[in-house]
Amino acid sequence: MSTREDLQAWLALEHEAVWLYGLIGARVDSLAEPALTSFEAHRAARDRLRAVVRNGGGQPVGPALTYGDELFDSRRTARAAARDVENRVAAACLTLLGTGDEGIGRFAMAGLRRAALASLDWGADPIAFPGLD
Repeated sequence: MSTREDLQAWLALEHEAVWLYGLIGARVDSLAEPALTSFEAHRAARDRLRAVVRNGGGQPVGPALTYGDELFDSRRTARAAARDVENRVAAACLTLLGTGDEGIGRFAMAGLRRAALASLDWGADPIAFPGLD
């Protein structure tokens, strides 16, 4: 994949994360506050990614019409979904660390760090190399 395609893949995940955290916050009262924190972080990353793609001459990918309608009927299922999206964001960021563009590399490193820490906040076990299988 090219750097632009990798940025678009990351952007698509940020759209999904914004949707997911809105859903978690609306459906699981006890997780509303951490969901709002995650929502705001992913919205900021999404907006910055849109600008990066546009500034690189691309047309930013938009959100999907839906990402499913999973019923988060418990803290456990909501936290599992949050960990999953954070792990996928970390993996997307990892693919951009080797680009020749220092600004993109730093942004990706910050995204990887943010996703790894958020995954821990949502109950994941610590791993040595976030974003790797």
